[in-house]
Amino acid sequence: MVCDWDDCALTVLATVVSVPSVHHAVIDAGSKVLTSDLLGLEGHGHVLGRADLIIDQLSEEHGRLWSDGDINFSVGDMVRIVPNHACVVANMLDHVELVRGDNKVSSAPVVARGQVW
Repeated sequence: MVCDWDDCALTVLATVVSVPSVHHAVIDAGSKVLTSDLLGLEGHGHVLGRADLIIDQLSEEHGRLWSDGDINFSVGDMVRIVPNHACVVANMLDHVELVRGDNKVSSAPVVARGQVW
């Protein structure tokens, strides 16, 4: 193995907005940020620290987390997701938060945002 999930530099911080069943939760990140690209991977991104979860469905603005067991989330919980394709994240966001571990270091603008002519 070349690297582990924790070695990935880009993550998306998403919030749980609904827990409709013991096996499902809905997050506020969908195809506009996570991309619908599967790239041979299972699901639409990897939730750090929760290998039991799969992001199995996306709408434009929301994603669904699925687990065989108890999903064990509440509305307002936050998850960090390694997206399958980083380009979409940079294209859709005006700024990024720079973190080291769990500590915010600073914010930075995505300077290429909106520059396609």
